[in-house]
Amino acid sequence: MTTLPVPIQIALAATVLIAAATDIRKREIPNWLTFAAMLLGLVAHPVLSGWAGFRLSAVGFLVAALIFLPLFALRFLGGGDLKLMAAIGALAGKDNLLVVFILDAILAGIAAVVMIVIRGRVKQTLRNIGQGLRSLTKGRAPHKDNPEMEAGSEKSLGMPRGVTIALATLLLLYGMR
Repeated sequence: MTTLPVPIQIALAATVLIAAATDIRKREIPNWLTFAAMLLGLVAHPVLSGWAGFRLSAVGFLVAALIFLPLFALRFLGGGDLKLMAAIGALAGKDNLLVVFILDAILAGIAAVVMIVIRGRVKQTLRNIGQGLRSLTKGRAPHKDNPEMEAGSEKSLGMPRGVTIALATLLLLYGMR
């Protein structure tokens, strides 16, 4: 984990809190927020830390693209979530982004299991997993065979990922204290 300058920590916390709130309310993460956060990371880091800061921000942004673009292409992740992770990468750098990625995967997994059980969708989810794996082995994106497998679809579980991403990021920031 790389400790971030306090102004970057504040910007990162504000970004993910706004993203979580809008994702809960509107089921979207606004472009103005994610693009502003990306730009802030790419500009503020060099101002605060010179070329090393620019490298930290640019590499974080690029690693986010490499990890999350394929998930977006398969429709496992929505566009707002992709842009939010790119903003986190630009603000937090690649090492911190990877910590957020792991924490988010754990938190989202727990949230998904709870939602699946509460909504009585265990059997349907197991069928979807099997169908999704079959689609992938045939070289097809799972959402093409089953609309429930597309993030943001009316038929999907409908979990606002901005919330788990925000929680993961806030846990990272708490660990920097």
